Amino acid sequence: AQEAGDASHSQQASAQGKGTEEIPASEVVAVYLLGGQSNMQGSGQVAELPEAVRETELHSFFWNGESFEPLVIGKTKTSANVKRFGPEVGLSLTFDRDSAGYLIKYHASGMPLHQGWNGNKWEGPGPGPQRRNFYPGENDDDPNCGTLYRAMVQRFQAGLQHLRDSGKTPEVKGFLWMQGEQDAKHQESASRYAVSLKRLRDRVADDLNLERLPLVFGQVLPHEPALPRFTYRAEIRQSMAAADADSGKDEAIPHAKMVSTDGMPLLKDTVHYNAEGQLQ
Repeated sequence: AQEAGDASHSQQASAQGKGTEEIPASEVVAVYLLGGQSNMQGSGQVAELPEAVRETELHSFFWNGESFEPLVIGKTKTSANVKRFGPEVGLSLTFDRDSAGYLIKYHASGMPLHQGWNGNKWEGPGPGPQRRNFYPGENDDDPNCGTLYRAMVQRFQAGLQHLRDSGKTPEVKGFLWMQGEQDAKHQESASRYAVSLKRLRDRVADDLNLERLPLVFGQVLPHEPALPRFTYRAEIRQSMAAADADSGKDEAIPHAKMVSTDGMPLLKDTVHYNAEGQLQ
């Protein structure tokens, strides 16, 4: 229908001797994808934010599953409830009126990336069907693709398609990933985290038909000493550092950057970030 309308418009303009008019290009909007587990969900308390931050007008729009709504701190549900927030607030503070960001976020608290996990139960090291994890599989038809990965990509796809249907052209700027605590509980998933992370980034890019997808991820478990349940904390932090594009290691992922979380304030559980830490 659009093509027919464009052709008719062109013919009418030519008949009037005015030539073919250019069809206005759709608005290009910057999209940021966010995914991960509890530190992506967000544990920061809105009430603990500085008043100046709480009252800041954010130039970002948050995908709620049906539409992109303006992100308003304390009103927009970006976490488990409107009283909490995740990294989307700190990210949104970097936008201005001329560079508004459209955010699509998916989170699943306590969930793993490595194919060997099924929720909090280790069944690996090989993959298996219908496991509750973010394992993306090797291709679109892989029956072992994790249920969380499928749900995350479907949410990304839905948000992007909504923008297209609204006459906008989405330009995906990057993928922010906050996850790894569950993978730190087994040697295989911890020591091979960089491999898992590269597969994840590449598969998301493939499923969204993106030629290039920059990745930013936070390094997990910055505290000392590690809690007993995170048996392979040192291994996963080492693997994460190796995944950075500038690490010089064989595991380095092109266009990927690790953000050190050392020194970012945590809750008393020493796993999740408080308001200040989450903002950072």
